[in-house]
Amino acid sequence: MRGFGAAAIWLGLALIVGAILVTDEMYGRPSALIDRWYFTVGGVAAIAFGICARRGALVFGVLAFFLVTGGAAQLYITEPEWFPAIHLSPKNWKEWATGGVIAAEALVALLVLGRAGLGRVLQTANERLGLGQIALFILMTGFLSVPLLGYMARGAAAAYAAHVVVGIALTLVHFLVFAAMSQVKSPISGLYRLTALAPAVVAFVVSLLLSFYAFERMPHVEDEVAYLFQAKTFAGGALTAPAPPEAAAPGLDYYLFDQTGGRWYAATAPGWPAVLALGVLAGVPWLIGPVLAALSVLLGHAIARRLSGRDEADLVAMMMAASPWLAAMAASLMTHTLTLFLMLLAWWLILRAGDGPRGALRRLFLAGLAMGWIFVTRPLDGLIAGGLTGLWLLVLAPMGGPGRALIYGAGCALTGSVVLFYNQHVTGSAFLQPLTLYIDRHWAPGANAYGFGAEIGPPGGWGALDLWPGHSATEGLVNVINLAASLEFDMMGWSVGSLALVLAFLLWQRPNRTDWAMIAVIATVVLAMYFYWFADSYYIGPRYWFLAAFPLFYLSARGYMALRERFPDRGEEAHVQIDALFWYACIFGICVFLPWRAVTKYYEYNGFHPTVREDAADGRFDGKIVIVERNGDMGSALMLNDPWLGGTIWLADAEALDEAALAAAFPGREIVRYRPDWTGR
Repeated sequence: MRGFGAAAIWLGLALIVGAILVTDEMYGRPSALIDRWYFTVGGVAAIAFGICARRGALVFGVLAFFLVTGGAAQLYITEPEWFPAIHLSPKNWKEWATGGVIAAEALVALLVLGRAGLGRVLQTANERLGLGQIALFILMTGFLSVPLLGYMARGAAAAYAAHVVVGIALTLVHFLVFAAMSQVKSPISGLYRLTALAPAVVAFVVSLLLSFYAFERMPHVEDEVAYLFQAKTFAGGALTAPAPPEAAAPGLDYYLFDQTGGRWYAATAPGWPAVLALGVLAGVPWLIGPVLAALSVLLGHAIARRLSGRDEADLVAMMMAASPWLAAMAASLMTHTLTLFLMLLAWWLILRAGDGPRGALRRLFLAGLAMGWIFVTRPLDGLIAGGLTGLWLLVLAPMGGPGRALIYGAGCALTGSVVLFYNQHVTGSAFLQPLTLYIDRHWAPGANAYGFGAEIGPPGGWGALDLWPGHSATEGLVNVINLAASLEFDMMGWSVGSLALVLAFLLWQRPNRTDWAMIAVIATVVLAMYFYWFADSYYIGPRYWFLAAFPLFYLSARGYMALRERFPDRGEEAHVQIDALFWYACIFGICVFLPWRAVTKYYEYNGFHPTVREDAADGRFDGKIVIVERNGDMGSALMLNDPWLGGTIWLADAEALDEAALAAAFPGREIVRYRPDWTGR
């Protein structure tokens, strides 16, 4: 059996290496990225089977094989872009074949359950979990598996209902596999402890690889171009750059790029660009996110250990490390990984302030400094996290009280006030953000306001991303439902739903005081974003809910502990049986779901591509003015500009560009036209 398992492992490795290294020329025909991905899935499935076989858990290995291939088959027929949806009408023979894979998954699970005694399994499940609660779990998971907005945008209520039914059925199939796994010999034979450094390293390596090969170390939405531009400005020792010559302005016009009073800047909050500037100075801005992700895992482990103990802390750290949501956010150039890190840093410092009087006030002040920088980065997030933490410290915390809350608040005010001085410098008013000024000028006054109103939102709407003019209570509710579906899909990438353990917490755990605190954070984040007109789930999951990521991981760990407590009858190490299920779910998320996201969505997402950067690397454009013909998003070229327009100047081709005026504005510069040779993925 060990030899058989070793052969399966080597076969799996060969499949993965072949899918990555065999070129289309070697293969003799063009291949789609998603097909190459499915070959790697076969490799992951074979390796999972081989490991189990080598450990004498052959049946578990068979189930693991079908768990991987069946879950991947579902992803193969899922539309990956804005609102993931299964293709109910297969497009080709390969999509038809996925139905057979899923059917085989269900059949194998039923055979194993039948062999174990289906009646006995149902009786045990009813005694320990309750069949009603299990049914509710499956129904809720199936409901949350279907995003709502895509169907509402086209008035497709029947299609939505059909997808919900299919989602429930597929959830049941995957749940049966997990149930069958719980009835056979586990490949895990005992308890294992890993230092918190291990999941931190996993988080760093995974997000770094994703940054290199999927995000290609560059922006993929307009916001990231703006963050990078402002980071370059800060790295150059200034808050704004001089406005470019009028002749170049049409070629530099881009979302969130603004000019006022002879100054040029990105209309973003300064917190994240200031941190990103450290990466710009070192030449590795793409490294900041993975470093923050790894540190966040260490902080998450330390916080969970203080609040609930080592077992919960290990679970939290593992889920953070295996979360496709956290990895993708860290691999991008978005702000949210910084806000997560700062919140966890503040919480860790506050918890350590209870260790004794020595250094306590210093830690509280430092916690305030960290929390205040969230306000400088994302003001609403700063108000939520800082306000809730301050309230907890004032009223509930054992190490709290008015005096200590005041010290914490002083730290918050010190760093938080940075944004007021920045606003004053850029807009002329401490309470007028550059983003508000930009939106008011380019959309309409008050278009980006918080709350309900008929004039809120972009003129003409953003299609399915903003269903109706203005913002209302009804639209807020629709946004919440859609964001919950996005969270269910992207947080962990599990075939039984990312929120499986959160639902387990709600169904089978008795909340304690800390649990209620985490619930309060989640509820406040959801409620606060309910009143904001835009609910972004099209890029990296429900990113406006990212502040609630740690509380969600924490409650997931508490939900898992509730399941452990319901399987007590095989000795003190009985829970190793379901520990194997947890590990394989994490393996699926990080080795199957995340690569699927990488190749079907993040790679060259939104028309961003590295062709301009690669062509410029040989020096052919050095010192020239390059007018770039539109092929993909123009941010792929404009991101290369120096804010002071030194070196090569990249301009988007625009009708208003006058080459004679450009030559006069930049004497001695050669002007060339260039079209990137980019054909898309």
